[in-house]
Amino acid sequence: MKFQKLIIDLLRILPKRVLRFLAGNPIEIDGNTLDVNIQIISNLSSKENPKKLVSPNDYRKASKLLDNFALPNIKGIKIVEDVIRGPDGEMQIRIYKKESKHGPNSAILFFHQGGFVIMDNKTDDYFCSLLSDKCSSTVISLNYRLCPENNFPAAIDDAFALWSYVQKNANFLNIDPKSVALVGDSAGGMISATMARELKDMSKIQPAALCLIYPWVTTSLENQPSLETCADVFPMTFETMDFFRNTTFPNNKNVDHPWANPLHQSDLANLPPTIIVTAGFDPIRDQGKKFAKALKKSGVRVIDYCFDSLPHSFLILGRISLAVQEANNTIADNLAKILNKNV
Repeated sequence: MKFQKLIIDLLRILPKRVLRFLAGNPIEIDGNTLDVNIQIISNLSSKENPKKLVSPNDYRKASKLLDNFALPNIKGIKIVEDVIRGPDGEMQIRIYKKESKHGPNSAILFFHQGGFVIMDNKTDDYFCSLLSDKCSSTVISLNYRLCPENNFPAAIDDAFALWSYVQKNANFLNIDPKSVALVGDSAGGMISATMARELKDMSKIQPAALCLIYPWVTTSLENQPSLETCADVFPMTFETMDFFRNTTFPNNKNVDHPWANPLHQSDLANLPPTIIVTAGFDPIRDQGKKFAKALKKSGVRVIDYCFDSLPHSFLILGRISLAVQEANNTIADNLAKILNKNV
């Protein structure tokens, strides 16, 4: 394991001409060129010929290999594990906090990727520590319930429970309840987008910001060319995405649920300032871009980026690529600017 990480670290500092030689011909899709470091790892992954993944446990074991590609956490960020009450028993949370004499702090509720089937509240560990550092915020990452052991929308119910917990315990947590952002990647983006829309009517206090990173915002497969053009791109292929969709919505149960389709909801006005991030080499790139357009049309303040050379799940690939680090910093810096105006 240490040897593998040494190789990955070496790839990040090799000259571009050497990397290009190792990678081979550039991979180009829809006018975008894949980051050369990620292309090398993609080539290596394809040569391993792993067994075909057919069950949630297969995918969960495989996803653990991605931990090798993550950067170590930002120094100076205190991390605490805790348990809170959820709709169906105890829920684990992971709290990231930058030591500060000031307070109350802004807060970020973070919801991880994984198609509602895999991964957990430690998946985006480095990025959560980066958010805490850049935004001077208390970041709380939730270990929500997964499918198929639990039916959709169990994960979103858990997320609402975390929101309620933070609002009720803001003084104890040293958090400003009016300066709480919702952040999530992929399936976590669906959670965050749905929460923001529902909280408009449910809560007097609204999220201070919304940040959706390569978000899954519709279960529809229509009118999204990227589903085909990026169908075979590391690390999330269309086959993997389709497995998540079928596992989360077996026999299409709840596939048309409003909470699973924030892109197609009519009332998107008055949502908080929103950052939407898409990736050039991502099967669900098009739906994220469509959601950014829909929010802008509804009058929402939107900052949108497409990191053209990166794939889905890039938040956890920082050890591979300097371009990933730059993207992660850009996202965190923009969220900090929004939150600092609310503190």
